[in-house]
Amino acid sequence: MSWLRTLANRDDDEGAFGRHAVLLGSLVLLMVALPVVQVAIGRTAGFSPMLALVISAAVAVNSRQRGMFAVAALLGVAAIAGLGFAELNESMSVRIASQICGLVLLALTTLVMLNSLVQADQVSRDTIVGGICVYLMVGLSFALIFIILAELDPTVFAWGVDPNPIDDPPRRATQLLYFSFVTLTTLGYGDISPRSDLAQMFAVSEAVIGQLYLTIFVARLVGLYVGRRRNEPTI
Repeated sequence: MSWLRTLANRDDDEGAFGRHAVLLGSLVLLMVALPVVQVAIGRTAGFSPMLALVISAAVAVNSRQRGMFAVAALLGVAAIAGLGFAELNESMSVRIASQICGLVLLALTTLVMLNSLVQADQVSRDTIVGGICVYLMVGLSFALIFIILAELDPTVFAWGVDPNPIDDPPRRATQLLYFSFVTLTTLGYGDISPRSDLAQMFAVSEAVIGQLYLTIFVARLVGLYVGRRRNEPTI
């Protein structure tokens, strides 16, 4: 549809690579900083500050989308403000509400970037970086779903050799972020497993999406590259 092409063209404006690179950097920092801080200072780092950084980068990605940017900014401000309030006041209800706002923002941003990938006419740095961001955003989005489910009922997951639910929200978030990417890549170590029907359904959905995305993404890149080579003039 023409509006999807228009959306993709706006996302491909000057500066798109920089915005996507910032988002990729924030995602990598989220995944690396949590365990590194745990090793360095002996306690679990706050998941919320790292998530707030990713949310800020996601809002920036939508900065050239006009109406989409207004929605993204509203969701981003609500999510970051809620995360900060929840950290200071240890309010579970506010934390869940802010996580839902963050989840909606990440999902919308993922769809915008995925549309740009589908509409791309050639392989570029932005295509590759954007494609990697989409994959990592899928993992983070499902992690937020699992975190919200565990906030509502910690017993929906079996926590390895420890039969008791993890009561510390930052540590639980870190463990579920790990579980999400293990599921996305279908490694399936089995140390954390979903118990409830809803958690199991999301886990299976993430595994299927992860495999389908990698197959389609690689096929798309190869198709764009082959198409470009065919269109190049021969000497």
